[in-house]
Amino acid sequence: MLKHATELLYLQYAQCIEVVKNDTFYSYYAEEKLRHSLQVAGAGNYLVRHINWLEDKSPEYIEMVRTAVLLHDVCRFSEIIKMYHGVKGYDHGVAAYEFLEHTPLFDDIRIRLPIKHHGHLIDDLYADEEYRNLPDDLREEVQKICFIVRDADKIANFNMVTHEPRYLPLFINIDRPLEPQDLIISEHIKQAAFIENTVPKPFYTVADRAAAFLSWYTDINYRASLDYCDKLGVTDLMFAMFEKYCGDVEFKQKYTAFVRHYLDSHIFIS
Repeated sequence: MLKHATELLYLQYAQCIEVVKNDTFYSYYAEEKLRHSLQVAGAGNYLVRHINWLEDKSPEYIEMVRTAVLLHDVCRFSEIIKMYHGVKGYDHGVAAYEFLEHTPLFDDIRIRLPIKHHGHLIDDLYADEEYRNLPDDLREEVQKICFIVRDADKIANFNMVTHEPRYLPLFINIDRPLEPQDLIISEHIKQAAFIENTVPKPFYTVADRAAAFLSWYTDINYRASLDYCDKLGVTDLMFAMFEKYCGDVEFKQKYTAFVRHYLDSHIFIS
């Protein structure tokens, strides 16, 4: 299964590159997304080896989980093509959920539903009618696999932001001299920042985006995910990035303390 998933991922990438190859930004973006998918897979490999509830699962089950992780962005490349042609509002998670339904090897609700909601607020998974109608044991499986996909995705993004600065301008507009307004935190983020969830879009400033990255720590589910972040050396660097790009001293102090307290006190899944 994993071999075929890898082939499918590379096929989607190749089809995207063929369309956008003459555009520097979009070809660069597609390259980063392929690398991202492989890095997410690497993070997922670490997690499946260190999560307790997977210890008694068969090799086939572990391969299924790893496949869900690897294919989480399989339709990101079709999204890039849409963006290249000026189409907005395309949800690559939902698109992958629908695409994989017609790919028999991957038409498994334990793969498709976690991929569908990997980039949404977790409440969107809980509100999904298909998810709600699953038997209790299967619903719990889908939830835990979704947590793995989401955590692995965050780990890879943390690593990219902190250790691969050449890709950072794709996500934070810092490839120019910063102005004072870039460091302002938008009011809607101030109002929503302290509810143990990721801060809401839209992100208008560099400070907004830095706060959004840091807020992802309040959406991590597994202790192993935090351990891997520490191994990569990204957690302190994420705090440092937020402190660098947030110009609101009072908010910066309060939000940094809030996230650190959350990491120290939250009971994560083992």
